[in-house]
Amino acid sequence: MDKVTVAWAIVVGLAGIASAGMVNREAVAPVVEANSAFALDLYKQLAKENAGENLFFSPYSISSALAMTAEGARGETAVEMGKVLCFPAAVRRQGEAVQPWEMALIHQGIAAINRRISQPDKAPEDAAATRARIDGLREQLDATKARIAELRKQRKWRETRPLQEQERDLAAQINRLAAQVDQYEIHAANALWGEQTYPFKPDFVETIAQHYGTGGVFPCDFRNHFPAARERINAWAAEQTHNRIEKIIPQLPPEQARLIRLVLTNAIYFKGEWAEPFQAKNTEDRDFTLAGGTPVKAPIMSARELEVVRYAAFNADGSFFDTPRRMRPGQREGLYPDAGGFAVLELPYKGDELAMVVVAPNKPDGLPALEKLLTREALAGWIARTQKRKTHVLLPRFKLETDYGMSETLQAMGMVRAFIDPGRDPAKGADFSGMTTSTKPEDRLFISKVLHKAFVEVNEKGTEAAAVTAVVMAGATAMPTTVPFTPTFKADRPFLLLIRDRVTESILFLGRVTNPKG
Repeated sequence: MDKVTVAWAIVVGLAGIASAGMVNREAVAPVVEANSAFALDLYKQLAKENAGENLFFSPYSISSALAMTAEGARGETAVEMGKVLCFPAAVRRQGEAVQPWEMALIHQGIAAINRRISQPDKAPEDAAATRARIDGLREQLDATKARIAELRKQRKWRETRPLQEQERDLAAQINRLAAQVDQYEIHAANALWGEQTYPFKPDFVETIAQHYGTGGVFPCDFRNHFPAARERINAWAAEQTHNRIEKIIPQLPPEQARLIRLVLTNAIYFKGEWAEPFQAKNTEDRDFTLAGGTPVKAPIMSARELEVVRYAAFNADGSFFDTPRRMRPGQREGLYPDAGGFAVLELPYKGDELAMVVVAPNKPDGLPALEKLLTREALAGWIARTQKRKTHVLLPRFKLETDYGMSETLQAMGMVRAFIDPGRDPAKGADFSGMTTSTKPEDRLFISKVLHKAFVEVNEKGTEAAAVTAVVMAGATAMPTTVPFTPTFKADRPFLLLIRDRVTESILFLGRVTNPKG
């Protein structure tokens, strides 16, 4: 029987609390550019493979895992990995046959993003007093809104003007104070778990330790005591993800387990509350219309005149639709783009640094056409055109759990060589010689599996999300004329969503909801 060497790379992703930190945009730009392009490429491939189904995954998680793996890739294996991961031309070396990418720039960018999103909570010591102040201001705001509504019913438009100014001032005070307390929670950690008898290359270990904070390699006895090593790694993952990801390493038969040589783990945990939460009393079972036109009942959250969101609408070709600020009483035309259009809504979490972006077509069967428009540049352009304005929002409450085997997906995207067993095809097999000092044929590595699991829950308070990626490597082997117009954003039909870091513009999670009932 041929000897087989196996290595795992696991990435766990969730989003969370982070204080606004200084970030070198030049350092993170190549990574943000690459991750965004890879995210949408991967989304389209998964959408093709999972037609009509819900999708949710962490492109940041997957690209981080594969970036660690690519550090040890060489030659054509590294070229293909970099192309699929959308590494920009700025990090491509000229005339370099061994390692064609300036991987240090990629690692530095990932490290900078990890540092930014992993900063500790800087809530003030008098958080209780701040929360009490927020509660008082919210009472004033509710009373002001009620008075404005009463005056509008009486058509006393002029009397609402000073109250509208007061309403804006109260909302601004609440937003400033809310950013100081109970923001979102985020935690990131990395670790290398290596077979204690395997000859890892010191440069590889040191590079990963420097940029990913692994502290070296935790020695494990995969050859003789796999169950103990598995339990240790799974316990680490569960702790890092608040038990959302409990079992990263699966049970394996002894003949496979004893061949594991390396497990690379990255865990990210995110839990965030909306900057302006939905009221549970307004959540009702309403119709969510599926792509085929069939309605299903789902809990739809609703909020009128949300103050903190950003909104924009677009025509069917992706061009900007200029949503009016005012309308004639009774006006129905010209307020929204035609049926082929769509709308974009950015819902910030407390602290205003992370946000969920929801992109909803105007008709239930409009998501496929919208997906065809998706590119890094198009998505960035849509988000850039959003503006802060009062918006009525309808969004389903939902929970998704997804599980993908991505080996075939990545090969379809062009990452082929990394999956070829060099023992069976030495000329075209994978080259991960940057991971080991050994020159023995049986110690050569290739990727045998890439696994990804993800979790997301969206409710009235906010969002919790998680993802796990496993890269398995084996060796050979109204006023008088007009009144204000408040647009309504409806996600009561299949829609796209993403969670992003607004400071670095990194996409942390991406997916679609075709049926909130699962």
